[in-house]
Amino acid sequence: MSGASFAIRARLASGKPFVFPWLGMPGAVHAGQIARLGFDAVAIDLQHGTVDNGEAARMVAAINAAGSPAVIRVLWNDPGLIGFALDMGAAAVIAPMINSLDQAKALVKSAKYPPAGQRSWGGYTMLQAAGVTAGEYLKEANSQTMIFAMIETNEALGLVDEIAAVKGLDGLFVGPSDLSIALSNGKAIDRLGKGTLEAMKKVAAACKANGLCAGAFAGTADGIKAYTEIGFQFMAGPTDLELLRGGAAEFQKSVASK
Repeated sequence: MSGASFAIRARLASGKPFVFPWLGMPGAVHAGQIARLGFDAVAIDLQHGTVDNGEAARMVAAINAAGSPAVIRVLWNDPGLIGFALDMGAAAVIAPMINSLDQAKALVKSAKYPPAGQRSWGGYTMLQAAGVTAGEYLKEANSQTMIFAMIETNEALGLVDEIAAVKGLDGLFVGPSDLSIALSNGKAIDRLGKGTLEAMKKVAAACKANGLCAGAFAGTADGIKAYTEIGFQFMAGPTDLELLRGGAAEFQKSVASK
């Protein structure tokens, strides 16, 4: 697609880490400003954030207007929610808690047009974001928009090779907080723990074997470095709150040193 807001695959082709902030607070103005900070994309969290669908639509428009791809983590693996995210102009959608082959297949079915799936046609924000005609969008959407299945439970980890082989998936996305909670039987959140990293290596290997993109919520620079070293490329960095905190802390530190 011609629009810069759908340039995810082209940027991923470089092989370099693809890093984006994770927005959980509503607001088109701050989403548009963050989209101009030089990240590879901007993600909106509709599962654990405080953004509703109406505000999400305005945020996606602001992100795309800044020339940045929008990534949406939907509330759940539901056809209506996935179709809505794509119709808003999202270039990539992340679906949480994919724990079975049937759930992975249902995700593809919701996100891809026939013959790969059963995505319903409608909504024209996506055409504005992509900068193409309806016919061009239909022709390219299945190959250009990306759909990620989240791997964040013991069930999903046990089936990761089978899930990765589901035709039509574009990537797997690890939620290391939930995964570490599952691996520790509810005892700890440890995104960089040895057990978590070993489990994530399995996900990266499954992605590589099936030609998928390996993604994860890294959160920090240390997380991005650690995950890149084990084969991940598509990574969420700081949240919007962390960007605010970091900027405030840096300013206060600068003032205190004067």
